[in-house]
Amino acid sequence: MTRSHQSDMTRFIRASPYACQRAAFKFALNNFGVTDDTNLASPGIALLVEMGTGKSLIAIAIIGALCFCKRIRRVLIVAPLSILGVWKDEFAKFATYEYDMTILTGSTAQKAGVLAAMTYPTLNIAVLNYESTRRLEQDIVAWKANMIIADEAHKIKTHNTAAAKAMRRIGAHTRSIVSC
Repeated sequence: MTRSHQSDMTRFIRASPYACQRAAFKFALNNFGVTDDTNLASPGIALLVEMGTGKSLIAIAIIGALCFCKRIRRVLIVAPLSILGVWKDEFAKFATYEYDMTILTGSTAQKAGVLAAMTYPTLNIAVLNYESTRRLEQDIVAWKANMIIADEAHKIKTHNTAAAKAMRRIGAHTRSIVSC
């Protein structure tokens, strides 16, 4: 990514970001080894900012930048069941790039079938609730997400729950964004 694009978050979102959002975007790209500023290549970052300050907007911009750089093609967003639809709305409102998003619903078998069929030519984004991760763990691993976003990660803060264990195994070799 050229230096002119490295901090131009607006290339990937329809919004005017605040300085703190631009700083978080640049931090993420630096840590993922995308910009010229550093040789870091961290597997993950945490967006630990207050509720309502635009974590989704930052994540959408990061996803766009990493897709633009051809670093990711498949993104898994894991969130509480009550907010799965928010991701669809936020992407529709803010993303400036092409993507295909599916919110995985239905039985475990239905979710697994839909996930396996997600081979779109554009960026593939699957949205799933935490409770389903343990039941679909092997299907998720087989899908080979390049990035996992753990939204409202406090849902898995207890390390010995089935969902927390599954998330650790699934995310062992992918780029991750954790938000609380």
